[in-house]
Amino acid sequence: MEISTLVVLTTGKEAFVRANAVLQMTLMVRRTKREMPVELLLLGPGVELLRSNQKNSPQFEQQFVGLREAGVRIAACEVSLESLGLTGDQMFECETVKGGVEVATKLAEGWSVLTF
Repeated sequence: MEISTLVVLTTGKEAFVRANAVLQMTLMVRRTKREMPVELLLLGPGVELLRSNQKNSPQFEQQFVGLREAGVRIAACEVSLESLGLTGDQMFECETVKGGVEVATKLAEGWSVLTF
């Protein structure tokens, strides 16, 4: 049985190369382990990647679309979104969750949690 994987991205646009690498790695994990549930949680500064009106938005949008098409659930911490003043009309499509609760729940369910 495959262990489900939660990828937590706390790196924002200040570290574009690292954030980009994590998104690519998440997609490769999903494509390699097709039966394994994979979720991407954007937390803290990581939610900035969901902003649809920034210089790198087209590239991030393309990556998020690819992740969703591959079956990766994309979620953002609602507390982080609120603290940055981001609203739904400024963001790419994602679910909103309470980040800390999501991590605790996944750990209790036996998921592997990778944090970047």
